[in-house]
Amino acid sequence: MSSQRETWITIKNGNIVEHSENDGYALMRKGFQHHDEIIMSVEEARKKGVYKDIIKQCEESQTDWKKELVRSN
Repeated sequence: MSSQRETWITIKNGNIVEHSENDGYALMRKGFQHHDEIIMSVEEARKKGVYKDIIKQCEESQTDWKKELVRSN
């Protein structure tokens, strides 16, 4: 069974945000629903020394998304 929510991390308005939305059967049943949760500001991430790790995770999720797009076409 596939995941019912798709989640990724992005940067919006100077904040690091975890974005999630319905996927698969949940999307068909409930329609498009999304949720954004602010993890921390970019400034705070830099001070804590975790900014590079978060950026790496963002890049990996974008690469995975692009691979999935190519596979589906």
